[in-house]
Amino acid sequence: MKKIYSLILLLAAPMLLLAQGITFEHGTLEQALAKAKAESKLVFIDGYAVWCGPCKHMAKTVFLEDTVGKYFDENFVALKVDVERGEGPEIKRKYGISGLPGYVFLDGDGVVVYRFEASMPTEKFMKEVALAVAYGKDPNSAGRLAERYSQEKDNEQFVRMYLDKLKEAKSTGYTDIVEHYLDIQTTMPEASKEMVTFLADHSGELIFGGKADEIIQRNNGSDAWKLWVRKDIREIFQKLPRSMVESTTDYAILKRDTTILEYVLTRASEAGASVDEAQRKRLYIFYYEKSEQGEKYKALVHDDNEAYIQSLDVAKLRADYEENLRLRAEGDSRALYSHPYAIRNSTQIYSMVFAYSKFVTTEQDKADVVRWMKAAYDMIPGDATVMSQYANILYKFGGDQEQAIKIAEEAYEIAQKEDMKRGVSIKADLDLMKEGKEINLS
Repeated sequence: MKKIYSLILLLAAPMLLLAQGITFEHGTLEQALAKAKAESKLVFIDGYAVWCGPCKHMAKTVFLEDTVGKYFDENFVALKVDVERGEGPEIKRKYGISGLPGYVFLDGDGVVVYRFEASMPTEKFMKEVALAVAYGKDPNSAGRLAERYSQEKDNEQFVRMYLDKLKEAKSTGYTDIVEHYLDIQTTMPEASKEMVTFLADHSGELIFGGKADEIIQRNNGSDAWKLWVRKDIREIFQKLPRSMVESTTDYAILKRDTTILEYVLTRASEAGASVDEAQRKRLYIFYYEKSEQGEKYKALVHDDNEAYIQSLDVAKLRADYEENLRLRAEGDSRALYSHPYAIRNSTQIYSMVFAYSKFVTTEQDKADVVRWMKAAYDMIPGDATVMSQYANILYKFGGDQEQAIKIAEEAYEIAQKEDMKRGVSIKADLDLMKEGKEINLS
């Protein structure tokens, strides 16, 4: 019997060796870019997180297929990037990875050629991949046109071609190019169908106070535009006020310009929205956080954070939480109508600690975030997620790394017993802690 089993293994071995799927590099993005440039290939980034089920599905199915592997070997230098660890958070931010799994294709100079996201069947995945290859080989790809833009930006036909390619590649963050094109173009009258279609095609890049905004204000609702703002285009234009609030705020963050931010508030007020000081403050908190102006961000939120923590009766919240657990364990129906405030407050605490932790610079900052997070840890005993969050904060800022590891180990044991998906992420952080390595909060 053993001989037969061995023979089967020997016969199967060549097939196993062939079906290895995508070969992923183990180095940095910089090394992958250098290799891709030397071999005239594209870089394929598979952005994932350890807790992401769809990411695991792709890794265990599509990425292992032989035909997929061969195609990737011929065309790409592939790199798996954990968006929550190592250089992953910076890559996620730089290349706009939002949904997971998120796929980004770069040329050897690091310019985005194409992007898409989500778990999907092999056929659909490879159709998207083939588009990336086509764009990469196109002499007029978005990446190559980007290199020419500074020299040819006053050429109307060139800029329009560039914008078309940016749209095809699902690029973002090219507001300045849209605005520049509208300044120099001479072929599209404002009242034309072409202008309406152009603005709809690039609606995500339109901002308040720009040329596109002027054109919209002059023409939206006019008899001429009523002919063209129809069907799906009408829906885009109906959503423009909201989308332009978001895109203009993003633009203010990109430019680090509060005058643009103030214009967002002005336009919101003109549109009838009630903009009070609390809303203004929230917008500035968001602005300072996203533009990474840490000291200004902390100055706005620190006292509010402290007041919130001081307002909590941690002992009572813990008692209510434990009572809810007891009722649930006994099958008491009252537990169904009694959602503990401790859970809501712990979620709020971690959200504020996570945001604040990005700008920790002083010993007082460290002490504050550890103390704030401990309130959540104290009010929800035995919750693996909260325990791991506190362990991570304690490890990163508290100085007591042995205690952090102990709490993380307890959290992992609980997660395993309860069959929590979070357990994978807890284990990944725990392994880094035991090796004395840096961890990223998530």
